[in-house]
Amino acid sequence: MVYNSSAALGARHIQDGKGLYTLKYWGFIGITYKTWITPIQGSNLHNIRSGVGGFADRVGAFAFALTPLTITLCTRDSILSLVTGIPYQSFNFLHRWTGRIILVQSFVHAIIWTIVEGRLYQPQPTTYIAWIKQEYMIWGIVAQSFITFLFVFSLRPVIRLTGYEFFRKSHLLVSGLYLGACYGHWRQLRCWILASFAIMGLDLVARTVRTLLLHCGYKDARQGFGFRSVPSVMETFKDPTGTIVRMSFEVRHGGWNIGQHFYLTFPALNVWQAHPFTPLSSPNREAGVQRHTYIIRACAGETGRLAKLAEDAGKRYPVCQATTPVVLQGAYGGSIVDWEVENVLAVTGGTGITFAIPVVMAALEEKSAARNIELVWTVRHVENLAWVEPELAFLKEQLGRVAEKRGKRFRIRIFVTRPDTVRHENVVQHFDEKKEYGGDDSPASMVSESELDFEELVRECPGFSITNLNNGRPDISNLVTSFMEQTVEGGRTQVVGSGPPDLGTQLRAAVASHNAPGEVWRGNARGDVECVWDDRMG
Repeated sequence: MVYNSSAALGARHIQDGKGLYTLKYWGFIGITYKTWITPIQGSNLHNIRSGVGGFADRVGAFAFALTPLTITLCTRDSILSLVTGIPYQSFNFLHRWTGRIILVQSFVHAIIWTIVEGRLYQPQPTTYIAWIKQEYMIWGIVAQSFITFLFVFSLRPVIRLTGYEFFRKSHLLVSGLYLGACYGHWRQLRCWILASFAIMGLDLVARTVRTLLLHCGYKDARQGFGFRSVPSVMETFKDPTGTIVRMSFEVRHGGWNIGQHFYLTFPALNVWQAHPFTPLSSPNREAGVQRHTYIIRACAGETGRLAKLAEDAGKRYPVCQATTPVVLQGAYGGSIVDWEVENVLAVTGGTGITFAIPVVMAALEEKSAARNIELVWTVRHVENLAWVEPELAFLKEQLGRVAEKRGKRFRIRIFVTRPDTVRHENVVQHFDEKKEYGGDDSPASMVSESELDFEELVRECPGFSITNLNNGRPDISNLVTSFMEQTVEGGRTQVVGSGPPDLGTQLRAAVASHNAPGEVWRGNARGDVECVWDDRMG
């Protein structure tokens, strides 16, 4: 089975066009298929009346009726997720397609009525001008312009051109304006628009409540009640390809599920933006305070300003840690850990390592049925290993330990795609996680960041290898095939990954090739290979 953050149920039905056909059939049902020629008194002109106007009205009504569903499919605190247990991002695919259906319906509705009022009704252009000047028609034109904007600026090439932050802000603003224009267009169907506004309002209230519960100190009587942001420690890593920010902080709340993500807001930069990030750290359900660690690549916009903030603080106070307040929202999504699988392969690229390390650590636990575990990480420069020094050092220590004490096979393979460069210098001091975090099974309890030796970290050992590809890329298909054929002795297999889109495409294709129906391989059906891909990168 192969799946990712797009919805699996219902999406194929719509993508194949069956959903559009169904709506078309319902649009035709009950219409009288006949043409009437009606003379216009005092002239030799006549109007042409037919069932096409009723069809256009029916299509427009369907567009109104689909609007609340479309909004429900994109809400972060979705009632659909509460009822089904499916993460909210799994409905994004259906949200896009229902939005496209509404766009098609609105254009069909507008074009047909333009033909009726501009050609079939006489005299012209008097009839058309009188029609187009009406208030409801002006609102209809405005609504059509807004939904066209939403479609054009939600296309992936346009998002890459304008930036995700512009897409997110403009999409929310124009969606609200579109609903307002629909409300003014047709009074008899305002019930659907009111329902849409109600859904948006409930989602906003749910987000606000969840944020307040995390930051209002209701669990700590010593601090009293009041909203507090969380101070975070930042560390920057620079290489020829950009800047990475490692951010760590502690929050008093219950543990989350591995695979879930949080939305982070940085008040020092902007209180109106929240970005999704997957924690590198693993949850501790027995502790009242959870430690969060994130690896954030600095791009244009908010993350770029965050990196500059950390760098400026390091230059201004070289002996102190760079800090910034954080507001947390979450957790969102669902668990991806399957404690029953016997083989776990994690394939990641760049900052996608944050998605894989908690899965690997969970597979190494004694309660996990996994007996064959492998981590594959592709980076541009060997210095990039410093992003996750404490976690990687902890995993290296487990290489011999899990085989000796837990009977598991564990291997780490790292591929470096570009030639070596001079190792960077960290701009802030490492903080001692061992003292703050604690716990015998935590990476910080095994290796303190202040004691780490990078040369020791990159030294190869049994089960740990670094391969320099000299401007090449690893063959994902061969990696998956070698894992399946050389190490898997039976049982179910889970392949998890995160990173660049091209890596996800190759990984899904490689897993699909091992899921040929009806074939038996080493005593197991080949459909026992599952792929979990995450396309949100920190």
